[in-house]
Amino acid sequence: MAGGKQTPRQKMINMMYLVLTAMLALNVSAEIVDAFAKIERGLDQTIIITDVKNNNALNLFEDAVAELGQKAVEWRDKAKLTRAKTKEIKGYIQDLKIEMIKIADGSDAAVKDGRIYVDSIKKMDDLNVANQVLLGVSDNGKAYELHSKVLEYRDFLLNDIAKDNPDIKSFISDLLNFEVPKKGLTDVRDWETFTFNTTPLISAIALLSKIQVDILNCESYVLDYLRSRIGKDDLKISNVEAAVSNPNGMILKGSSGEAEVFLVAFDESIQAEAHIGGRTIPMKGGRAKVPFSGSNIGPSVVSGNITYRNASGETERRNFQFEYHVVEPSLAISPTKMNVFYLGVDNPIDISVSGVSQKDIKISINNGLMTPVGQGGSYIVKPKSIGKCNISVTASVNGEQKDMGTREFRVKRVPNPEPSLFNITGKTVTRSQLSSVQGVVAKMPSDFDFDLPFKVISFTVEVIQGGVQKAESSTGAQFNQSQRKIMTEAKVGSRIYISDIKAKADGIDDIRDLPNINYQVGG
Repeated sequence: MAGGKQTPRQKMINMMYLVLTAMLALNVSAEIVDAFAKIERGLDQTIIITDVKNNNALNLFEDAVAELGQKAVEWRDKAKLTRAKTKEIKGYIQDLKIEMIKIADGSDAAVKDGRIYVDSIKKMDDLNVANQVLLGVSDNGKAYELHSKVLEYRDFLLNDIAKDNPDIKSFISDLLNFEVPKKGLTDVRDWETFTFNTTPLISAIALLSKIQVDILNCESYVLDYLRSRIGKDDLKISNVEAAVSNPNGMILKGSSGEAEVFLVAFDESIQAEAHIGGRTIPMKGGRAKVPFSGSNIGPSVVSGNITYRNASGETERRNFQFEYHVVEPSLAISPTKMNVFYLGVDNPIDISVSGVSQKDIKISINNGLMTPVGQGGSYIVKPKSIGKCNISVTASVNGEQKDMGTREFRVKRVPNPEPSLFNITGKTVTRSQLSSVQGVVAKMPSDFDFDLPFKVISFTVEVIQGGVQKAESSTGAQFNQSQRKIMTEAKVGSRIYISDIKAKADGIDDIRDLPNINYQVGG
């Protein structure tokens, strides 16, 4: 690629978004895995084509040195240094991909002579190997080293090669950018965790291939810049190939996408045009926008050719082909803590639709209220009554409202808390404990995931000693003087019963009757 700038971070953001949507509800479907495999095949072909093109460019610099002498030496040497550093970082990333595949598939992994054969990878959906290799156990995985190496490569291009060209510096800075998008995130994560945490093997490989493509594109842009410094007419294009940029790879049914086809070795003097299905699309700056639709579910192929006139005035043709995958939009409604809603508490829930922005999603609830938390698809649900609660979602796709489905939840009462005396466990209480204990507490069961404090509002103390029963009641959670008196007078071996315990929590309408508790007075 040469000439115009690409949209900053466009392909990186699209690819990362695919990873996030693929992980919804922690369920990696076979369709998503297959889509990533298709993307990886396309990226692999782009790597091969661009790598060959960039390598061939060095021969053009050597030709320029032979023809122009010292005038071209400086730029030839910078081109060779750029090529060497590009091969080094590209090889390092390739080794990371191969390492993960061999860990997942073993010695018979789909690798031969440094080339990965995607269709032969056995454990494409493995969710552990990317974490193991790239993140490590204590943020010491190889993704952090990769991050550092790519930034070092970027700084080399910016400071040593293209420091005098603001357009190239802007292009490289935008393309090799590791900033984590803040929109849609409720927590703070570094680029490594955001990109590779719990990522299927095939998507981790595709993401690494995406970085290789970005690096090769930066190199291509730099080599073209170095060539221009020699002179527009000093080098002759000796090899022209058609290439495709299809950053989406997967689109929703009913929506549309767009790809770019372009000449990987381009000269401004070339008059070229793209031909697809009987249509002729003019090219500007060596590029043509190729629209495609998502009318049918499944894989689709777009093929065509680019024609141009070479230096001799003869018309030449270069064929191209790309594939994209059309999938149904899918809805994910994930209760954050439980698979039911409880009355009287804040029930957190996450709602998202793959491939659709949160601003284009509308949500309705038939039993209760739903309040958004931030802008990342998180909500608080407060149901009104016990029974069923339906959450329905529609999404705007290409200007049309589509019904994404309805999810039914059960609504239950909050379970009763468990009563006990302050800081006393077991069934025996000593006289010294009785003299210091303050009253009765009610705590929620340990397996209840919500923070809901109950307060005891009344209870009765009964002491049976020598066949005689004494009982005193109180309001509130603490012992009154009458209750404390009969407890401190209780002798060793007598029984103390706490009964008629009632408790209430803020936001809960009903008063709960709690089970009785009893203790035997010890020494």
